[in-house]
Amino acid sequence: MPKVGNYVQRDYHSKYRSQGKSTWSDYNQAWSKKRQASAQKMQELRAVASTFTAIGAQATQANTVFVMQNQNQAGPYANTTAVMARVNVLV
Repeated sequence: MPKVGNYVQRDYHSKYRSQGKSTWSDYNQAWSKKRQASAQKMQELRAVASTFTAIGAQATQANTVFVMQNQNQAGPYANTTAVMARVNVLV
């Protein structure tokens, strides 16, 4: 049994008994895997956020076109391309 300070650490649960000795290399490899997984998740989240931003911008443009055409406000801008040229989109 390992001794830490003045206390003997007893292994009461065989389930939690360490199977082998951990090394710094094991520790570093484990953290490397965690960092890689975290970076992958962040990349996926950025892709999803980018998709939602694009969808929101397109929905705003479509709504503006719809409103302008259905309220007869398009005037000389009767086609969709001309209306879209007049829509300011800040992304």
